[in-house]
Amino acid sequence: MITELSDRKNKLLLELSENQKNPERIATSKGQNLQNLENIKKRNEEIENELTVSEKKYSSINQNLKEIQSKLSGLKENKARGEATVEGIDNRKKDLLYSVKSELNIENEDSILPQSDLSQVPPDNLPTLEDQSNKAERMRKQRDSLGSVNLRADEETQKYATEIKKMEDDRADLYSAIVKLKTSIDELNQKGRERLLEAFTKVNRKFNEVYTKLFNGGTAKIELVDSEDPLEAGLEMFVSPPGKRLQSISLLSGGEQALTALSLIFAVFLVNPSPICVLDEVDAPLDDANVTRFCGLLDELTKITKTKFILITHHALTMSRMHRLYGVTMAEQGVSQLVSVDLQKAEELVA
Repeated sequence: MITELSDRKNKLLLELSENQKNPERIATSKGQNLQNLENIKKRNEEIENELTVSEKKYSSINQNLKEIQSKLSGLKENKARGEATVEGIDNRKKDLLYSVKSELNIENEDSILPQSDLSQVPPDNLPTLEDQSNKAERMRKQRDSLGSVNLRADEETQKYATEIKKMEDDRADLYSAIVKLKTSIDELNQKGRERLLEAFTKVNRKFNEVYTKLFNGGTAKIELVDSEDPLEAGLEMFVSPPGKRLQSISLLSGGEQALTALSLIFAVFLVNPSPICVLDEVDAPLDDANVTRFCGLLDELTKITKTKFILITHHALTMSRMHRLYGVTMAEQGVSQLVSVDLQKAEELVA
């Protein structure tokens, strides 16, 4: 007996050592999963920020392009007006020179005042020299008011055209980047919807199966509500215990709500089992019959999955169905001691 107990002690110490490593492994896996989720959220925020910056930059470039186009149009109009003015003055000058030469037969053009129109004035109504001087002064002021001709208009036009071409290329690149970002976001959302709907269908089917086993009949289902988009929709459970009509879980009794919630939890475990599951006082609102069903379902889950279930309970019926019990006793006042009992080994010893 001492040898057997010693072997059993060594075996339990080995199992205890292995089990003490499980929290660290689980914490590492949980940390990695949380980090991956955080990275995905950060990447999504970065994509949204890049999209916002690109749209702002696109709007700014588009506004600059409109301003440059407006300036270019004004320059073209000024150039056309200047050219028309110069052409008109040159034609008028040629006409005046031709008239003077024809009327006065003057060969030297330097002696002719460009602004003079005496050739068109009758001989008996010749203006005075003062009138002609004032008229010449007015014409000079009128000429000065026309402004100088911008000889660099062509160069400036070419410069603005080059800048506009560069801005249009930048605009095309930004538009292409925006399209790619939106396409990537749509692809991520589409894949997320597909995976969510796939998981939802599996969990919904398992939910009905587990619920039927726990209640010995009835039906149960989960539905997406409040939105047509699965990524934004909520989740509502509709159950129908044996002999009752289909209704929301909020209308059930406390025990029925607890069993329904357990059905959904176990349905998720059947679709995607995890290494360990901790259930804290889940059997508190259940009567003995429902506790028996609950324990029977746990036995089936332990057979078809590799999940280790840890139950925190005060229910004697639940304790009697467990493989191993852990408890705290106080053999001496103020001194607590952890006690472990392997019920299967105890049954073998009793037998």
